[in-house]
Amino acid sequence: MGELFSSFTPITPIKKMEFSVSDNIAKEPVSGEAPLSFKNVLNETIEELASAEKAAAEDSINLALGNADDLAQIQINSLKAQAALQTTVQLTSRVINAYKEIMQMQI
Repeated sequence: MGELFSSFTPITPIKKMEFSVSDNIAKEPVSGEAPLSFKNVLNETIEELASAEKAAAEDSINLALGNADDLAQIQINSLKAQAALQTTVQLTSRVINAYKEIMQMQI
């Protein structure tokens, strides 16, 4: 029975994760980099949506013409475009809802 347990390696304890204080502090924007604002986030999301839709459109054209080799990549690009569209729609709807709430506030 000793031979059965000799093939197992003992479990090593998990090391505790250590975080520094600087990990939680927001970093200052690097010179030339725009500060993080909603406008920048929305513009970045729209740019990602445009590039994802362009890649998905090119893939669908290549698939229709029979020039596609990697069907998995075509599906991945299509799902990326779908996720980018959903993200953009969610962001814009939340902005509109926030604007409506602000406009309904009484001063």
